[in-house]
Amino acid sequence: MSTKPPISARVRLISFLSTAHPPADCSPHENYWKLINQLGQVVEDIPQSDCVLVVFEYAVSDLGLACHNPVPNALRIKGTDLATVDVENL
Repeated sequence: MSTKPPISARVRLISFLSTAHPPADCSPHENYWKLINQLGQVVEDIPQSDCVLVVFEYAVSDLGLACHNPVPNALRIKGTDLATVDVENL
């Protein structure tokens, strides 16, 4: 059974790299834990991995975070770090 949400699913980041807090030596531009609780949408399945590409509603760069993907505000996220959001209850 896959733990990855399907493409077009609305999701909330519940952890990053399976933890709720960044390591002590985390650089500010790589502190993706700042996105916990932010909403996004799955736009691509990353083959051969447990990740999907999520476009966040919040501008990733506004938090001072690096975004290395060609899609703006998109990050590769492990499926287990995401919770599917019921759009009727937003």
